[in-house]
Amino acid sequence: MDEIGIGLVGAGVVGGGVVKVLGAQGRFFRDDLRLPVCLLRIADTNAARFSALPVPEGTVCSANADDILGDQRVKIVVELVGGTGFARTLVLEALRRGKHVVTANKKLVAEHGPELFAAAEAGGASVYFEAAVGGGIPLIKSLREGLIANDIESIKAIINGTCNYILTQMAARGKSFDAALLDAQRRGYAEADPTLDVSGGDSGHKVAIMASLAHGGYVPFASLPIEGITAITEEDITFARDLGYTIKLLGIINACADGRLDVRVHPAMLHADHILASVNDVFNAVWLRCDAAGTILLYGRGAGEMPTASAVVSDIVDCSRDIVAGAPRRVSMDYYGSERRIPLMPMDEIRTRYYLRFAVVDRPGVLAGITSAFGRHDISIASIVQKEGSAPDYVPVILLTHEACERNVNAAIAEIDGMDFVRGRTQLIRIEE
Repeated sequence: MDEIGIGLVGAGVVGGGVVKVLGAQGRFFRDDLRLPVCLLRIADTNAARFSALPVPEGTVCSANADDILGDQRVKIVVELVGGTGFARTLVLEALRRGKHVVTANKKLVAEHGPELFAAAEAGGASVYFEAAVGGGIPLIKSLREGLIANDIESIKAIINGTCNYILTQMAARGKSFDAALLDAQRRGYAEADPTLDVSGGDSGHKVAIMASLAHGGYVPFASLPIEGITAITEEDITFARDLGYTIKLLGIINACADGRLDVRVHPAMLHADHILASVNDVFNAVWLRCDAAGTILLYGRGAGEMPTASAVVSDIVDCSRDIVAGAPRRVSMDYYGSERRIPLMPMDEIRTRYYLRFAVVDRPGVLAGITSAFGRHDISIASIVQKEGSAPDYVPVILLTHEACERNVNAAIAEIDGMDFVRGRTQLIRIEE
C-alpha cells in the first residue's frame, strides 16, 4: 500500500527521541512488519533542533505545523508540544481532517478528553495516548486491552518521577524538601517551575485518565481531590521510618460497592514491606488488583526521552497496523464522554488509617486533651508517641489511628488545633495498606 506518512509536531526531548527510534527501527517496521511508515515532516519553531537530530533524508522540516495539517500524505499527526492551548487546536484540527493523532499530552487528555474523542468519532480517526501515562510502561494498553476481561477493584500508583525522587532523597539522604528539589532540578528530573509535579497536578492528570479507562466512563480531572508533597518535612520522613513506614505520593483508585469511585492523589504512608515502598528515585509503578487476573505490578521509567519515545512509537505502529488492516478505529473511546461521568466518593467520606503529628507544649493534660477529642469523634487510636527535645518551644506528639472516617478526623483536628497547648500546624498523612 502507499506509505503511511507521519507528521511530528515538536522536536524537543521526546520528539527527538521519536526521530531516533523511528530511525533505528524503521527498517524493521517496513521489512519485517510490512508497515510502510515514513516520517514525512517535522515542525518546530526552534530550527536549531533539526540539525541536532538524525533527520531522515527527504523529511521536510519547517516552523509551521500547518504544513503537516495540509499535507494529504500525512496520515498520523504526532503532537509533542504539550499544554492545552496550541496543542488542543492542533489535535482538534487534525482529527477534523480525518488524520489520526498520537500524543503524550496527559493534561490535554485529562482535561479535554471528551472533546478530543468526540472529534475523533466525527472525523473517522483515532487518538492514541500510550505515552500520556507512565512513560515507557505499557499502562494504557494494559487497561484498554490486556485487562479488559477484569473488574479492576483497586489501583495504587506512584506515577510522578520528580516527586518520587524528592521523597527518596529525603528518606535516603536526610535532605530537606528544598534541597531534594534543587538536586532534582540539577539532574534534569524536575522542571525549572516544578509546581505541576510537586503540587500533585501531574499525578492527578494521569490518575484521572487511568480511572476513566479502568472503569469505562469519564472521571473529570477537576473533580479529583489532590494534595502534593510540599508540606512533607524531614520530621515526617524520620518518624515514618521509625514506625516502619515509607512516604510516597500515591494516586489511588478504588471501586466502591455502591458504584462510585474513590479517586484521589496525596502523600501516603506505606508499610516498609509493601511492594510500592521499594519503588525509588525516578521510577514509576502501578499496582492493580483485579477480580480475574489477581494482583499485577507494572514498573519502569515513567518519563524521559527514550522511554516516552518508546511509547509514542508503539502508538505509531499500532495506528499503522490498524490502517493497513482497514480498521483504523480498533478501540472505541465513545464511553469517555461527559454524559458517562462516573460519580465519585467525596473526600470526607473515605475511610482509612491516619498518621497525625501535633506540635504541643510539654505539660500535663496534653495527651488527655487529644485522646478525649478523638473519642468524641469516634476515632480509635492505634498508638501514640510523644517525642522530646525536637524544638525549644514544643514537642511533637505522633498518633496513628485505626480506620476512621475522614470527616471525623478533620473535625477532631479542628477541635484540637483550637486548644491552647497547640503550637503549630497539625500534619495529617493517610496510611494505605
